[in-house]
Amino acid sequence: MSFCKCGDGQQNLGVLSCPRLLGTVKKHITVNAFDSEGNRNSILYSELSDGKLTDAYINGKLNEADPSKRWYITPTKYENVEPSRTDSTFEDFSSGARVKVDTGVKEFKGILPQVDGVIADKMNAGACSLEGKFEIDVNGSLKGEMSLDGLELFPILIAKGSFEAIEIDPVEGSATQRIEVSFQYDKSVKEGNLRIIPSDSIEVNLLQINGIIDGVLTETGVATATEISFSFLIKDFGYFGEIIPIEGKVSTSPEDWTVTDTGLNNIVPTTIVEADGIYTLTIPSTPSETLSVVFAGVPLSAVDQQFESNTIEIVTPV
Repeated sequence: MSFCKCGDGQQNLGVLSCPRLLGTVKKHITVNAFDSEGNRNSILYSELSDGKLTDAYINGKLNEADPSKRWYITPTKYENVEPSRTDSTFEDFSSGARVKVDTGVKEFKGILPQVDGVIADKMNAGACSLEGKFEIDVNGSLKGEMSLDGLELFPILIAKGSFEAIEIDPVEGSATQRIEVSFQYDKSVKEGNLRIIPSDSIEVNLLQINGIIDGVLTETGVATATEISFSFLIKDFGYFGEIIPIEGKVSTSPEDWTVTDTGLNNIVPTTIVEADGIYTLTIPSTPSETLSVVFAGVPLSAVDQQFESNTIEIVTPV
């Protein structure tokens, strides 16, 4: 006699008195499903230190040089989160019997209040790629999908093409400007394999982390043989015609700036001084050179504000 076996058949259903539950989702960490070398992105169990996700590990992921491996974190906390599921599909027969055809998939909808509309455009930039999300709950715990061998925690896959971030205008007297985020989880996600890293096993509060701010370096004045100056401006925000300098928040330690000459030799600045968003680098005397300058500093902690700059070229006189 043969039997229809769905999955592994019936299983024991005992529960713990203290279940491992995730609270309301307040942020996401978005990661490409695969890196540029074709490897699936994940948190390896071996990368935990004494069972903890360290500040240094998180900081490294946020500042990963390879964008295909980098973590991109929601800038602020979601409000009015609406987790839901699409309806499962059944076939009904004339006898009145019903057979399940397909299971509905998990959906997410949340609002980011009082966030600049440019963020919606940035969030949509990866909407057509295969990506996943680690969920961060109201307590700062992190949720992902565990590998079959239990040694990796993957970001939860998103159904390709389902992600949308839209700006919604304010309503006078009743509603503020917001960005509405919605997507479906991929049908391949095995919900029984979803696992949590609790907040007390994470060294920093993930809810306090902001994303990296893009900055633009622009040459200011005329360079001398030993001194170059440039402004460091915020790239994507501000009113029309408004220039927002980055003042007092970027490291002036010489090791946090990369200066190379035409021959790609590294030149270590002697000093760096900032005043009102203008950064002046004093360098050893050089002959006429085209120098490339980029900010390469990484904060000590993941919760510190982080900046990324373009590379500019400055020609020093003879």
